[in-house]
Amino acid sequence: MIVTLDKSRSPSHSQHGMTLIEILIVIAIIGVLAAITYPNYQRYVIESKRVDMMSEMQNIATQIQTNKLAQGTYSNDLVTGLGGSYPAQGTALYQVTFTPNPLTSNWTIIATPEVGGQMATDGVLSLDFQGTKCRSATCSTGDDWND
Repeated sequence: MIVTLDKSRSPSHSQHGMTLIEILIVIAIIGVLAAITYPNYQRYVIESKRVDMMSEMQNIATQIQTNKLAQGTYSNDLVTGLGGSYPAQGTALYQVTFTPNPLTSNWTIIATPEVGGQMATDGVLSLDFQGTKCRSATCSTGDDWND
């Protein structure tokens, strides 16, 4: 006599898929990771936009000096087309102005964050004719802009 077992009726059948508890644990882990990484990502985005503006201010300073050499004197003509909203395309983050008015050899470029914009709490940036770089009240003449 041959006895065969019906596997479909066996109490130890294999499990396929995930339980609700396992899915909830995975979702909780993803939520914790997102809560940790998102603020760091936001800081990185703000820092990169600040660095872009600082680089643009260096370019503007170079353009002022180039225009001065071509004209021979300081005047507001040196900064024509260099001020206004930055970046020029997309959402404006900063307003760029120059002091004094009219422009003299003691010029300063000032980048003020747009009110209510993404950079609003990041502080005013400035760069002067001597290469002094300031972010809010902290100034330096080195390569850093006091991140």
